[in-house]
Amino acid sequence: MKKLVIDGQRFLNEDGAQVILNGINLVCKDKAKGYVEPCDAALFAWFREQGFNVVRLGLIWDGVEPEPGVYDDAYLGRIKQQVVWAEQNDLYVFLDMHQDLYSVHYGDGAPAWATLSDDLPHVTGHIWSDAYLESPAVNRALDHFWRNASASDGIGLQDHYAAMWKHAAQFMADCPNIIGYDMMNEPYPGTSGQEVLGIIIAAYAGHVMGIADPDMEQLAGLWFDEEKRLEVLAGMAEMDTYRILVDSAREVSQIFEREVLAPFFNKIAAAIRSVSPDGFLMLETSYFSNMGIESGLQLVQDSAGQTLHHQVFAPHGYDLVVDTEHYDIYNQDRVDLIFATHRKVQERLNVPALVGEWGAFSQHPATFQLSRQIIAILERYLWSNTYWCWCEGFKEAPYAKALNRAYPQATAGALSAYRYDHDNGSLSIDFVSSVGETLIYHPHLASISRSDVAVAGTDAYQIELRPFPDSQSGILAITVPDQGNKITVTIRGDVKGATTTWQAFQ
Repeated sequence: MKKLVIDGQRFLNEDGAQVILNGINLVCKDKAKGYVEPCDAALFAWFREQGFNVVRLGLIWDGVEPEPGVYDDAYLGRIKQQVVWAEQNDLYVFLDMHQDLYSVHYGDGAPAWATLSDDLPHVTGHIWSDAYLESPAVNRALDHFWRNASASDGIGLQDHYAAMWKHAAQFMADCPNIIGYDMMNEPYPGTSGQEVLGIIIAAYAGHVMGIADPDMEQLAGLWFDEEKRLEVLAGMAEMDTYRILVDSAREVSQIFEREVLAPFFNKIAAAIRSVSPDGFLMLETSYFSNMGIESGLQLVQDSAGQTLHHQVFAPHGYDLVVDTEHYDIYNQDRVDLIFATHRKVQERLNVPALVGEWGAFSQHPATFQLSRQIIAILERYLWSNTYWCWCEGFKEAPYAKALNRAYPQATAGALSAYRYDHDNGSLSIDFVSSVGETLIYHPHLASISRSDVAVAGTDAYQIELRPFPDSQSGILAITVPDQGNKITVTIRGDVKGATTTWQAFQ
Protein backbone atom coordinates (compact mmCIF):
# COMPACT_ATOMS: atom_id res chain seq x y z
CA MET A 1 0.00 0.00 0.00
CA LYS A 2 1.12 3.52 -0.70
CA LYS A 3 2.54 5.38 2.25
CA LEU A 4 0.61 8.44 3.41
CA VAL A 5 2.09 11.76 4.50
CA ILE A 6 0.62 15.06 5.66
CA ASP A 7 0.86 18.35 3.81
CA GLY A 8 -0.90 21.16 5.66
CA GLN A 9 -4.57 20.19 5.88
CA ARG A 10 -4.28 17.38 3.32
CA PHE A 11 -3.38 13.70 3.30
CA LEU A 12 -1.12 12.80 0.38
CA ASN A 13 0.06 9.41 -0.82
CA GLU A 14 3.65 8.76 -1.89
CA ASP A 15 2.74 9.76 -5.47
CA GLY A 16 1.61 13.18 -4.28
CA ALA A 17 -2.11 12.50 -4.82
CA GLN A 18 -4.54 13.99 -2.31
CA VAL A 19 -6.28 11.23 -0.36
CA ILE A 20 -9.73 11.20 1.21
CA LEU A 21 -9.98 8.55 3.92
CA ASN A 22 -13.52 7.22 4.19
CA GLY A 23 -14.17 4.36 6.55
CA ILE A 24 -15.69 2.72 9.55
CA ASN A 25 -15.06 1.91 13.20
CA LEU A 26 -14.46 -1.72 14.16
CA VAL A 27 -14.37 -1.76 17.95
CA CYS A 28 -15.28 -4.68 20.20
CA LYS A 29 -16.00 -3.61 23.79
CA ASP A 30 -17.14 -7.06 24.94
CA LYS A 31 -14.75 -8.75 27.38
CA ALA A 32 -16.56 -12.06 26.81
CA LYS A 33 -15.46 -11.91 23.16
CA GLY A 34 -11.90 -11.11 24.15
CA TYR A 35 -12.31 -7.53 22.86
CA VAL A 36 -12.05 -8.77 19.26
CA GLU A 37 -14.96 -8.52 16.83
CA PRO A 38 -15.73 -12.03 15.50
CA CYS A 39 -15.12 -11.83 11.75
CA ASP A 40 -12.88 -13.03 8.96
CA ALA A 41 -11.23 -11.63 5.85
CA ALA A 42 -14.59 -11.51 4.05
CA LEU A 43 -15.72 -8.57 6.19
CA PHE A 44 -12.75 -6.49 5.08
CA ALA A 45 -13.38 -7.42 1.46
CA TRP A 46 -16.95 -6.19 1.93
CA PHE A 47 -15.66 -2.95 3.48
CA ARG A 48 -13.59 -2.38 0.35
CA GLU A 49 -16.57 -3.08 -1.91
CA GLN A 50 -18.54 -0.48 0.04
CA GLY A 51 -15.91 2.15 -0.70
CA PHE A 52 -14.21 2.18 2.68
CA ASN A 53 -10.45 2.64 2.57
CA VAL A 54 -9.70 3.04 6.28
CA VAL A 55 -10.69 1.32 9.54
CA ARG A 56 -10.54 2.83 13.00
CA LEU A 57 -9.65 -0.38 14.83
CA GLY A 58 -10.26 -0.55 18.55
CA LEU A 59 -7.89 -1.68 21.28
CA ILE A 60 -8.93 -1.97 24.92
CA TRP A 61 -6.40 -1.28 27.69
CA ASP A 62 -7.84 -4.15 29.73
CA GLY A 63 -7.14 -6.45 26.79
CA VAL A 64 -3.58 -5.24 26.22
CA GLU A 65 -2.45 -5.06 29.87
CA PRO A 66 -4.66 -7.28 32.06
CA GLU A 67 -2.16 -7.09 34.93
CA PRO A 68 0.32 -4.32 35.74
CA GLY A 69 3.19 -4.58 33.29
CA VAL A 70 1.90 -7.85 31.83
CA TYR A 71 0.92 -7.66 28.15
CA ASP A 72 -1.37 -10.08 26.38
CA ASP A 73 0.33 -10.63 23.03
CA ALA A 74 -2.24 -13.26 22.09
CA TYR A 75 -4.89 -10.53 22.19
CA LEU A 76 -2.70 -8.19 20.17
CA GLY A 77 -2.11 -11.01 17.71
CA ARG A 78 -5.84 -11.38 17.08
CA ILE A 79 -6.10 -7.64 16.47
CA LYS A 80 -3.06 -7.84 14.20
CA GLN A 81 -4.78 -10.51 12.12
CA GLN A 82 -7.53 -7.98 11.41
CA VAL A 83 -4.89 -5.44 10.39
CA VAL A 84 -3.48 -7.98 7.94
CA TRP A 85 -6.93 -8.69 6.49
CA ALA A 86 -7.36 -4.95 6.07
CA GLU A 87 -4.06 -4.68 4.21
CA GLN A 88 -5.05 -7.55 1.91
CA ASN A 89 -8.05 -5.45 0.90
CA ASP A 90 -6.22 -2.13 0.48
CA LEU A 91 -7.54 -0.70 3.75
CA TYR A 92 -5.51 1.63 5.94
CA VAL A 93 -5.87 1.26 9.72
CA PHE A 94 -5.41 3.54 12.66
CA LEU A 95 -5.50 2.10 16.15
CA ASP A 96 -7.95 3.53 18.67
CA MET A 97 -7.34 3.00 22.39
CA HIS A 98 -11.00 2.94 23.26
CA GLN A 99 -12.69 3.72 26.56
CA ASP A 100 -16.20 4.57 27.70
CA LEU A 101 -16.70 5.59 31.33
CA TYR A 102 -12.96 4.94 31.76
CA SER A 103 -13.02 1.38 33.13
CA VAL A 104 -14.26 -2.18 32.73
CA HIS A 105 -16.02 -1.63 36.06
CA TYR A 106 -18.35 0.93 34.46
CA GLY A 107 -18.03 0.49 30.70
CA ASP A 108 -14.84 -0.41 28.88
CA GLY A 109 -11.22 0.67 28.86
CA ALA A 110 -8.95 0.56 31.89
CA PRO A 111 -8.42 -2.77 33.68
CA ALA A 112 -9.66 -3.26 37.22
CA TRP A 113 -6.16 -2.78 38.67
CA ALA A 114 -5.99 0.71 37.08
CA THR A 115 -9.39 1.78 38.45
CA LEU A 116 -8.92 3.74 41.67
CA SER A 117 -12.37 4.91 42.75
CA ASP A 118 -11.82 5.07 46.53
CA ASP A 119 -14.92 2.85 46.92
CA LEU A 120 -17.23 5.66 45.83
CA PRO A 121 -20.61 4.57 44.44
CA HIS A 122 -21.27 4.14 40.74
CA VAL A 123 -24.45 5.74 39.39
CA THR A 124 -25.97 5.00 36.00
CA GLY A 125 -28.51 7.03 34.05
CA HIS A 126 -31.12 6.50 31.34
CA ILE A 127 -28.33 6.82 28.75
CA TRP A 128 -24.97 5.15 29.36
CA SER A 129 -23.04 8.42 29.01
CA ASP A 130 -25.02 10.06 31.83
CA ALA A 131 -22.69 8.25 34.22
CA TYR A 132 -19.91 10.67 33.23
CA LEU A 133 -21.98 13.42 34.81
CA GLU A 134 -23.57 11.41 37.63
CA SER A 135 -21.18 8.72 38.86
CA PRO A 136 -18.80 9.61 41.71
CA ALA A 137 -16.85 6.40 41.04
CA VAL A 138 -16.25 7.15 37.38
CA ASN A 139 -15.14 10.70 38.10
CA ARG A 140 -12.83 9.73 40.96
CA ALA A 141 -11.20 7.02 38.85
CA LEU A 142 -10.61 9.57 36.08
CA ASP A 143 -9.22 12.08 38.56
CA HIS A 144 -6.65 9.54 39.73
CA PHE A 145 -5.71 8.76 36.15
CA TRP A 146 -5.21 12.40 35.17
CA ARG A 147 -3.11 12.95 38.31
CA ASN A 148 -0.97 9.90 37.40
CA ALA A 149 -1.71 8.27 40.75
CA SER A 150 0.31 5.15 41.48
CA ALA A 151 -0.99 1.69 40.78
CA SER A 152 -0.31 -1.13 43.25
CA ASP A 153 3.22 -1.55 41.84
CA GLY A 154 4.10 2.08 42.57
CA ILE A 155 4.11 3.08 38.89
CA GLY A 156 1.81 5.92 37.79
CA LEU A 157 -1.34 5.06 35.87
CA GLN A 158 -0.40 7.33 32.96
CA ASP A 159 3.09 5.85 32.96
CA HIS A 160 1.54 2.40 32.64
CA TYR A 161 -0.70 3.69 29.86
CA ALA A 162 2.24 5.14 27.93
CA ALA A 163 4.26 1.93 28.26
CA MET A 164 1.23 -0.08 27.19
CA TRP A 165 0.85 2.06 24.08
CA LYS A 166 4.55 1.67 23.29
CA HIS A 167 4.25 -2.11 23.51
CA ALA A 168 1.15 -2.20 21.30
CA ALA A 169 2.72 0.10 18.69
CA GLN A 170 5.93 -1.98 18.69
CA PHE A 171 3.89 -5.19 18.26
CA MET A 172 2.19 -3.70 15.19
CA ALA A 173 5.28 -1.95 13.80
CA ASP A 174 5.66 -4.34 10.85
CA CYS A 175 2.13 -3.63 9.54
CA PRO A 176 2.61 -1.18 6.65
CA ASN A 177 -1.06 -0.21 6.47
CA ILE A 178 -1.18 1.18 10.03
CA ILE A 179 -1.09 4.92 9.55
CA GLY A 180 -1.73 6.27 13.04
CA TYR A 181 -2.66 6.11 16.67
CA ASP A 182 -5.78 7.52 18.34
CA MET A 183 -4.29 7.96 21.79
CA MET A 184 -7.52 8.00 23.82
CA ASN A 185 -11.16 7.87 22.85
CA GLU A 186 -13.19 10.88 24.04
CA PRO A 187 -11.08 12.05 26.98
CA TYR A 188 -13.35 13.09 29.85
CA PRO A 189 -12.01 15.57 32.44
CA GLY A 190 -13.26 13.79 35.56
CA THR A 191 -14.65 15.83 38.43
CA SER A 192 -13.92 19.14 36.68
CA GLY A 193 -16.54 18.10 34.13
CA GLN A 194 -19.11 18.99 36.76
CA GLU A 195 -17.99 22.62 36.45
CA VAL A 196 -18.60 22.52 32.70
CA LEU A 197 -22.06 21.11 33.26
CA GLY A 198 -22.80 23.68 35.96
CA ILE A 199 -21.90 26.61 33.70
CA ILE A 200 -24.12 25.28 30.92
CA ILE A 201 -26.99 24.76 33.37
CA ALA A 202 -26.63 28.30 34.72
CA ALA A 203 -26.61 29.72 31.18
CA TYR A 204 -29.68 27.64 30.30
CA ALA A 205 -31.50 28.87 33.39
CA GLY A 206 -30.77 32.49 32.57
CA HIS A 207 -31.29 32.55 28.80
CA VAL A 208 -34.05 29.97 28.38
CA MET A 209 -35.91 29.93 31.69
CA GLY A 210 -35.26 33.52 32.78
CA ILE A 211 -34.00 32.41 36.22
CA ALA A 212 -31.22 34.58 37.58
CA ASP A 213 -30.48 32.54 40.73
CA PRO A 214 -31.20 28.91 39.81
CA ASP A 215 -31.30 25.84 42.04
CA MET A 216 -28.45 24.02 40.29
CA GLU A 217 -29.22 20.58 41.67
CA GLN A 218 -32.87 20.83 40.69
CA LEU A 219 -32.02 22.02 37.17
CA ALA A 220 -29.41 19.31 36.69
CA GLY A 221 -32.10 16.80 37.53
CA LEU A 222 -34.03 17.91 34.44
CA TRP A 223 -31.32 16.45 32.19
CA PHE A 224 -31.31 13.11 33.98
CA ASP A 225 -35.10 12.72 33.80
CA GLU A 226 -35.80 11.13 30.44
CA GLU A 227 -39.12 12.92 29.88
CA LYS A 228 -37.95 16.32 31.07
CA ARG A 229 -34.77 16.01 29.01
CA LEU A 230 -36.93 16.39 25.92
CA GLU A 231 -38.15 19.74 27.21
CA VAL A 232 -34.56 20.84 27.80
CA LEU A 233 -33.61 19.81 24.27
CA ALA A 234 -36.51 21.83 22.92
CA GLY A 235 -35.05 24.84 24.72
CA MET A 236 -31.74 24.20 22.95
CA ALA A 237 -33.26 24.05 19.47
CA GLU A 238 -32.68 27.70 18.62
CA MET A 239 -29.08 28.18 17.55
CA ASP A 240 -28.64 31.68 18.93
CA THR A 241 -29.47 30.21 22.33
CA TYR A 242 -27.39 27.09 21.84
CA ARG A 243 -24.33 29.16 20.90
CA ILE A 244 -24.66 31.05 24.17
CA LEU A 245 -24.76 27.77 26.12
CA VAL A 246 -21.71 26.18 24.51
CA ASP A 247 -19.73 29.43 24.45
CA SER A 248 -20.37 29.94 28.17
CA ALA A 249 -18.45 26.75 28.99
CA ARG A 250 -15.65 27.17 26.48
CA GLU A 251 -12.97 28.52 28.80
CA VAL A 252 -13.39 25.95 31.59
CA SER A 253 -13.50 23.12 29.08
CA GLN A 254 -10.34 24.39 27.39
CA ILE A 255 -8.47 24.58 30.70
CA PHE A 256 -8.60 20.77 30.85
CA GLU A 257 -7.31 20.50 27.30
CA ARG A 258 -4.44 22.93 27.89
CA GLU A 259 -3.35 21.90 31.37
CA VAL A 260 -4.16 18.18 31.51
CA LEU A 261 -4.80 16.75 28.06
CA ALA A 262 -1.88 18.45 26.27
CA PRO A 263 0.86 17.10 28.57
CA PHE A 264 -0.84 13.68 28.52
CA PHE A 265 -0.79 13.61 24.71
CA ASN A 266 2.86 14.73 24.76
CA LYS A 267 3.73 11.80 27.02
CA ILE A 268 1.83 9.18 25.03
CA ALA A 269 3.10 10.53 21.71
CA ALA A 270 6.69 10.26 22.92
CA ALA A 271 6.15 6.61 23.81
CA ILE A 272 4.53 5.80 20.46
CA ARG A 273 7.01 7.77 18.37
CA SER A 274 9.91 5.94 20.03
CA VAL A 275 8.85 2.84 18.05
CA SER A 276 6.83 4.40 15.21
CA PRO A 277 8.63 7.61 14.20
CA ASP A 278 6.24 8.58 11.38
CA GLY A 279 2.88 7.32 12.61
CA PHE A 280 0.10 9.90 12.58
CA LEU A 281 -0.90 11.22 16.00
CA MET A 282 -4.70 11.38 16.07
CA LEU A 283 -5.76 14.18 18.42
CA GLU A 284 -9.17 13.94 20.04
CA THR A 285 -10.85 16.78 21.86
CA SER A 286 -12.30 16.83 25.31
CA TYR A 287 -15.57 14.91 25.57
CA PHE A 288 -17.53 18.17 25.77
CA SER A 289 -16.40 19.34 22.33
CA ASN A 290 -18.56 16.56 20.85
CA MET A 291 -21.53 18.83 21.61
CA GLY A 292 -20.07 21.96 20.03
CA ILE A 293 -17.92 23.58 22.73
CA GLU A 294 -14.92 24.95 20.87
CA SER A 295 -11.82 22.90 21.58
CA GLY A 296 -8.62 24.43 22.89
CA LEU A 297 -6.64 21.43 21.65
CA GLN A 298 -2.93 22.02 21.12
CA LEU A 299 -0.54 20.20 18.80
CA VAL A 300 1.76 17.67 20.41
CA GLN A 301 5.27 18.81 21.28
CA ASP A 302 8.47 16.97 22.12
CA SER A 303 10.49 17.45 25.30
CA ALA A 304 12.27 20.45 23.71
CA GLY A 305 8.98 22.19 22.98
CA GLN A 306 9.11 21.53 19.23
CA THR A 307 5.87 20.65 17.44
CA LEU A 308 5.93 17.11 16.08
CA HIS A 309 5.15 16.30 12.45
CA HIS A 310 2.26 14.17 11.15
CA GLN A 311 -0.62 15.17 13.42
CA VAL A 312 -4.33 14.81 12.64
CA PHE A 313 -7.32 16.57 14.19
CA ALA A 314 -9.73 13.71 14.98
CA PRO A 315 -12.89 15.14 16.57
CA HIS A 316 -16.23 13.42 17.06
CA GLY A 317 -19.63 14.92 16.36
CA TYR A 318 -23.10 13.89 17.54
CA ASP A 319 -26.40 15.60 18.05
CA LEU A 320 -27.62 15.62 21.65
CA VAL A 321 -30.17 12.87 20.94
CA VAL A 322 -27.41 10.33 20.25
CA ASP A 323 -28.03 6.87 21.75
CA THR A 324 -31.79 7.49 21.78
CA GLU A 325 -34.62 6.91 19.34
CA HIS A 326 -35.74 10.56 19.49
CA TYR A 327 -35.11 11.26 15.81
CA ASP A 328 -38.23 13.42 15.81
CA ILE A 329 -36.25 16.11 17.64
CA TYR A 330 -32.89 15.53 15.95
CA ASN A 331 -31.55 19.01 15.18
CA GLN A 332 -29.51 19.40 12.01
CA ASP A 333 -28.75 23.04 12.87
CA ARG A 334 -27.00 21.82 16.02
CA VAL A 335 -25.03 19.31 13.98
CA ASP A 336 -24.02 22.04 11.52
CA LEU A 337 -22.84 24.20 14.43
CA ILE A 338 -20.82 21.34 15.96
CA PHE A 339 -18.96 20.64 12.73
CA ALA A 340 -18.52 24.32 11.88
CA THR A 341 -16.85 24.70 15.29
CA HIS A 342 -14.58 21.74 14.53
CA ARG A 343 -13.71 23.39 11.22
CA LYS A 344 -12.63 26.52 13.08
CA VAL A 345 -10.33 24.45 15.30
CA GLN A 346 -8.89 22.59 12.31
CA GLU A 347 -8.03 25.85 10.58
CA ARG A 348 -6.29 27.07 13.74
CA LEU A 349 -4.24 23.86 14.00
CA ASN A 350 -3.67 23.70 10.20
CA VAL A 351 -3.66 19.88 10.05
CA PRO A 352 -5.92 17.38 8.28
CA ALA A 353 -9.24 16.53 9.89
CA LEU A 354 -10.56 13.00 10.19
CA VAL A 355 -13.89 12.79 12.01
CA GLY A 356 -13.30 9.65 14.07
CA GLU A 357 -16.93 9.15 15.06
CA TRP A 358 -20.29 10.30 13.82
CA GLY A 359 -23.65 8.64 13.37
CA ALA A 360 -24.22 5.91 15.97
CA PHE A 361 -27.57 5.53 14.27
CA SER A 362 -30.21 2.87 14.81
CA GLN A 363 -32.31 1.10 12.19
CA HIS A 364 -34.75 4.03 12.15
CA PRO A 365 -35.71 5.03 8.57
CA ALA A 366 -34.75 8.66 9.26
CA THR A 367 -31.09 7.71 9.49
CA PHE A 368 -30.71 7.55 5.70
CA GLN A 369 -31.46 11.24 5.29
CA LEU A 370 -29.57 12.22 8.44
CA SER A 371 -26.48 10.42 7.15
CA ARG A 372 -26.77 12.21 3.81
CA GLN A 373 -26.79 15.55 5.61
CA ILE A 374 -23.62 14.79 7.55
CA ILE A 375 -21.92 13.39 4.45
CA ALA A 376 -22.66 16.71 2.73
CA ILE A 377 -20.73 18.44 5.54
CA LEU A 378 -17.80 16.03 5.16
CA GLU A 379 -17.76 16.71 1.42
CA ARG A 380 -17.95 20.48 1.88
CA TYR A 381 -14.94 20.54 4.20
CA LEU A 382 -13.04 17.82 2.26
CA TRP A 383 -12.79 15.87 5.51
CA SER A 384 -11.91 12.24 6.05
CA ASN A 385 -14.05 10.18 8.41
CA THR A 386 -14.84 6.85 10.05
CA TYR A 387 -18.51 6.12 10.75
CA TRP A 388 -19.48 4.79 14.19
CA CYS A 389 -19.72 1.86 13.87
CA TRP A 390 -19.80 -1.67 12.43
CA CYS A 391 -22.46 -3.72 14.22
CA GLU A 392 -24.87 -6.57 13.73
CA GLY A 393 -27.48 -5.51 11.17
CA PHE A 394 -25.23 -2.87 9.62
CA LYS A 395 -25.62 -4.16 6.07
CA GLU A 396 -29.40 -3.82 6.20
CA ALA A 397 -29.48 -0.44 7.97
CA PRO A 398 -30.89 2.63 6.17
CA TYR A 399 -27.77 4.68 6.97
CA ALA A 400 -25.53 2.06 5.32
CA LYS A 401 -27.13 2.86 1.97
CA ALA A 402 -26.13 6.50 2.40
CA LEU A 403 -22.56 5.59 3.33
CA ASN A 404 -22.15 3.66 0.08
CA ARG A 405 -21.37 6.63 -2.18
CA ALA A 406 -19.01 7.65 -4.95
CA TYR A 407 -16.08 9.87 -4.00
CA PRO A 408 -12.47 10.60 -5.03
CA GLN A 409 -10.20 8.32 -3.00
CA ALA A 410 -7.00 9.79 -4.48
CA THR A 411 -6.83 12.95 -6.59
CA ALA A 412 -3.80 13.66 -8.78
CA GLY A 413 -3.57 17.32 -7.87
CA ALA A 414 -5.27 19.65 -5.42
CA LEU A 415 -8.89 18.71 -4.74
CA SER A 416 -11.07 21.81 -4.42
CA ALA A 417 -14.59 20.35 -4.25
CA TYR A 418 -16.66 17.25 -4.83
CA ARG A 419 -20.29 16.28 -4.41
CA TYR A 420 -22.23 13.04 -4.71
CA ASP A 421 -25.95 13.24 -5.42
CA HIS A 422 -27.69 10.34 -3.72
CA ASP A 423 -30.90 11.02 -5.63
CA ASN A 424 -29.52 10.32 -9.08
CA GLY A 425 -26.14 8.74 -8.39
CA SER A 426 -24.09 11.44 -10.08
CA LEU A 427 -20.73 12.76 -8.92
CA SER A 428 -18.85 15.97 -9.67
CA ILE A 429 -15.22 16.62 -8.75
CA ASP A 430 -13.17 19.81 -9.14
CA PHE A 431 -9.38 19.77 -8.85
CA VAL A 432 -6.20 21.35 -10.20
CA SER A 433 -4.33 18.62 -12.04
CA SER A 434 -0.88 17.17 -11.55
CA VAL A 435 0.82 14.10 -12.96
CA GLY A 436 -0.70 10.78 -11.94
CA GLU A 437 -3.97 8.89 -11.60
CA THR A 438 -7.13 10.17 -9.99
CA LEU A 439 -8.90 7.18 -8.44
CA ILE A 440 -12.65 7.46 -7.91
CA TYR A 441 -14.64 4.85 -6.03
CA HIS A 442 -18.10 4.24 -7.45
CA PRO A 443 -20.71 1.87 -5.98
CA HIS A 444 -22.25 1.23 -9.42
CA LEU A 445 -19.16 1.01 -11.57
CA ALA A 446 -20.55 -2.03 -13.38
CA SER A 447 -23.32 0.18 -14.81
CA ILE A 448 -20.97 2.94 -15.98
CA SER A 449 -19.42 3.30 -19.40
CA ARG A 450 -16.82 5.78 -20.57
CA SER A 451 -19.56 7.82 -22.22
CA ASP A 452 -21.02 8.49 -18.77
CA VAL A 453 -17.85 10.33 -17.74
CA ALA A 454 -17.23 13.93 -18.81
CA VAL A 455 -13.89 15.63 -18.22
CA ALA A 456 -13.77 19.41 -18.66
CA GLY A 457 -10.59 21.49 -18.61
CA THR A 458 -8.48 19.31 -20.90
CA ASP A 459 -8.84 17.39 -24.14
CA ALA A 460 -6.09 14.91 -23.22
CA TYR A 461 -7.13 12.33 -20.66
CA GLN A 462 -7.51 8.60 -20.25
CA ILE A 463 -10.24 6.68 -18.47
CA GLU A 464 -9.98 3.14 -17.11
CA LEU A 465 -12.72 1.17 -15.34
CA ARG A 466 -11.45 -1.25 -12.68
CA PRO A 467 -14.32 -3.27 -11.22
CA PHE A 468 -13.87 -5.22 -8.00
CA PRO A 469 -14.21 -9.00 -8.51
CA ASP A 470 -17.80 -10.27 -8.23
CA SER A 471 -19.04 -6.80 -7.29
CA GLN A 472 -21.04 -3.94 -8.79
CA SER A 473 -18.54 -1.46 -7.36
CA GLY A 474 -14.99 -0.54 -8.26
CA ILE A 475 -12.51 2.18 -9.16
CA LEU A 476 -12.67 4.63 -12.05
CA ALA A 477 -9.16 5.85 -12.90
CA ILE A 478 -8.60 9.11 -14.79
CA THR A 479 -5.19 10.26 -16.00
CA VAL A 480 -4.69 13.88 -17.05
CA PRO A 481 -1.23 14.47 -18.54
CA ASP A 482 -1.38 18.25 -18.16
CA GLN A 483 -0.35 19.95 -14.92
CA GLY A 484 -2.06 22.99 -13.41
CA ASN A 485 -5.33 22.63 -15.32
CA LYS A 486 -8.64 23.29 -13.58
CA ILE A 487 -10.45 20.02 -14.13
CA THR A 488 -14.09 19.11 -13.56
CA VAL A 489 -15.03 15.44 -13.74
CA THR A 490 -18.72 14.63 -13.94
CA ILE A 491 -20.03 11.08 -13.72
CA ARG A 492 -23.63 10.83 -14.79
CA GLY A 493 -26.20 8.94 -12.76
CA ASP A 494 -29.24 6.93 -13.70
CA VAL A 495 -32.69 7.70 -12.26
CA LYS A 496 -35.47 5.23 -13.12
CA GLY A 497 -33.80 4.40 -16.42
CA ALA A 498 -33.25 8.01 -17.50
CA THR A 499 -29.69 9.31 -17.69
CA THR A 500 -29.26 12.75 -16.20
CA THR A 501 -26.27 14.99 -15.74
CA TRP A 502 -25.69 16.86 -12.51
CA GLN A 503 -22.95 19.48 -12.78
CA ALA A 504 -21.82 21.26 -9.65
CA PHE A 505 -19.43 24.05 -8.74
CA GLN A 506 -19.98 26.07 -11.92
